[in-house]
Amino acid sequence: MADWIRPEPLNCADDVPIVTREQDAPTVAQSLCDGQNACVGDLYSTGLAALAEVRRLLSSDAQLDTYEASRQNRRAYRQASHRLLVPIRNREIALRKSPTIGWLVELYPDISDFHLTFPQVQGLNSSWQWYERGVELPGLERRLHPFYGTYFPTRHDHLALFDEWLRSYTGQKDKALDIGTGCGVLAMMLGRAGFSRVLATDTNPNAIESVRRDLKRLNLEAGIEPVVADFLGEETGADLIVFNPPWLPGEPEGPIDEAVYYEEGFFERFFNGAATHMAADARLVMLFSGLAEDVLASSTHPIEAELSSSSRFGLVQKLERAVQPSSKKTRRRKRSADREKVELWELQRG
Repeated sequence: MADWIRPEPLNCADDVPIVTREQDAPTVAQSLCDGQNACVGDLYSTGLAALAEVRRLLSSDAQLDTYEASRQNRRAYRQASHRLLVPIRNREIALRKSPTIGWLVELYPDISDFHLTFPQVQGLNSSWQWYERGVELPGLERRLHPFYGTYFPTRHDHLALFDEWLRSYTGQKDKALDIGTGCGVLAMMLGRAGFSRVLATDTNPNAIESVRRDLKRLNLEAGIEPVVADFLGEETGADLIVFNPPWLPGEPEGPIDEAVYYEEGFFERFFNGAATHMAADARLVMLFSGLAEDVLASSTHPIEAELSSSSRFGLVQKLERAVQPSSKKTRRRKRSADREKVELWELQRG
């Protein structure tokens, strides 16, 4: 079996109660919030109804007023919702009126009957839909089909900003590095811009598989090399290093979260490695955002902190672009389009 990240298959204990549409959904939701496990036994919609009640129990407008309160609410929902199990039989959801999810066949060749939590099944389902339909990203004019567990941007302002910068780039184009490539959009933009060799690194093997499949699908394999590696790996001699790091401090809770939240010491470790591997005349371009400063008054801007506390890098230029307003449908705390800007920092060795 390929070494991909997947939801861990579970064994359901015999004493876990089976819930059906005959049970009162608010009562089931309360039991999940109280720490009791349950397994859906009839319809897929029974699980959806139970989790809708869990969200209703845990959520209120007041609870979502601050960033930390919003994260605590998400954490509480995650804990309660993952107590609801789904039976998988012969790599299919064993509930009536369930979606067909191709990942159950591809990710579980070694096991046919098991259980997953309901949110894991929902994640697999939404991922399969994105994979089947593909996503359109600015700067590419092609659809990408992200593999399960692969981050792809749902906000595009930073991509437009990078595309603008890349069109004006006049440096050498022998070799570029795209660090934390995710779905590979920046690597493919670099390839389109004429770089002879682009190394796309990521610690997530699913992301590297995603990029490999899209390169093959789009006939773009020449010159772009996806590699499982931490930051720059062992590579040196790049003319350009591009990094779209996580924008928010916090503890990641999975491979997708690792593209959103960074832990203490993350940027120090990156800048140490970049200073060691970068050629004297190379450029480092980092895509970032003022989002953390908007939602966390005490947040320190990691790039500003590096430039003010160390002589390892110097600023060539900083570009900014306004962000689009949050969707009115989002349940999360809405960002301020007036205050938040996406940023492009072009740095050179100090």
